[in-house]
Amino acid sequence: MAKNNISIIFLLVSSVGAFSQSEDLLEFERKIEKSVVETNIPFLEKAYADDFRFKHGTGLVDSKASWLKSVSNAKGQYVSRVLDSVEVEIHDKIGITNGKITIARKTDAADKNYMIKYVRIYVRKKDQWELISHRTVYEIDYK
Repeated sequence: MAKNNISIIFLLVSSVGAFSQSEDLLEFERKIEKSVVETNIPFLEKAYADDFRFKHGTGLVDSKASWLKSVSNAKGQYVSRVLDSVEVEIHDKIGITNGKITIARKTDAADKNYMIKYVRIYVRKKDQWELISHRTVYEIDYK
């Protein structure tokens, strides 16, 4: 009987730990979106892995350097980037998220409102999440 109680306690503690990591990862993902809107390049430099890859819905693939340059060049254009329907999976030091981002962007040419569905992969290093891959799997313009 005592062994069963220990197993149950271990499962509860493990579940709480996974929930805590899931919430931590989701908050980190929100900070990334806020940092893109605010053009907070120092935060993004730390948030993205050196070998980060961003595959857009168009097929374009950005590296960390090219994506950060794009964000920097778009300073003031991103009005909002709102996460929705995000699912989080934790596998030890690997985190996987998928969900939607509704994006509002203003350029000299036009306003653009669109939604993307995405999958992201993170790795946890020294108590900090690091984004290693973003893949847009679906995009729809709202015009």
